[in-house]
Amino acid sequence: MDFVLDLFIALCGAYLIYAAVNMKRTGEIPAGVMIRKGVDLSGAKDIPGFISYMYGKTVVVGICTIVCGVVGLVNDTYGGLGMVQLVMTFLFFAAVVIFGIVATRAQKKYLGI
Repeated sequence: MDFVLDLFIALCGAYLIYAAVNMKRTGEIPAGVMIRKGVDLSGAKDIPGFISYMYGKTVVVGICTIVCGVVGLVNDTYGGLGMVQLVMTFLFFAAVVIFGIVATRAQKKYLGI
């Protein structure tokens, strides 16, 4: 079961990177990833500013998520990385919490949400 969870975590990281690149390419903010679903952005203050601000941060969190998932997969398959996986899990948790705080502040500043 740990293998499936770690695979899911790695795939979520890949999806975060995909969503960030797609957001930068299209100029549209993906609902459910960067903002809540159903949010009306017609009155948003600065969508391009939000995209520019959040792009790099989202890619970094996506990479961190992939690395955490891959370390977990390697540990599940071969073992011996217990301490490395523990450290990666704490770093991953800290990155997600910080990302959540940064994203919330960016929504207030750039989108007026």
